[in-house]
Amino acid sequence: MPLSKTTDILFRIGMIVKGVDSLFEVVGGILLMMPTKLARYIFVISQHEAFRHHMALSGKLDRISDSVLMHPSVTEAVYLMVHGLAKVILIAAIVAHKRWGYVGFIAVLLLFSVIELVRALTAHEVVTGVFGLFDVCVVVLIYKEYRAKFGTAKAA
Repeated sequence: MPLSKTTDILFRIGMIVKGVDSLFEVVGGILLMMPTKLARYIFVISQHEAFRHHMALSGKLDRISDSVLMHPSVTEAVYLMVHGLAKVILIAAIVAHKRWGYVGFIAVLLLFSVIELVRALTAHEVVTGVFGLFDVCVVVLIYKEYRAKFGTAKAA
């Protein structure tokens, strides 16, 4: 059963957004492994003309830069790289129409959606909750695409 044009477009947009997000996680993890360079990049960005005139934003970037230098976290860096790389591999498998890619990505996104939603509810983090809900929507789209592509075996 083919997907509707709207569902297909939403699926593709979801995959692109999750793919870009995954690449940012990998790059972010790599940068967290080099806190001095990351702090320097943040400092350079905060000095850009777009931020210099907004003291609150520039100050926030400066605090982030200081925090990265004072509290480097290898654990967070490794988590971001592994999590991002796993999603990149699963998205590539989906693009190659591999059944295991669909199932794996559904499992990974559901797991992290639950974690994000619980964290959002317990820590009152609205943005985390929004990302968790977005992931649930992507899971539904992946499932629909999976069903359309592979169907379900019907008992005779």
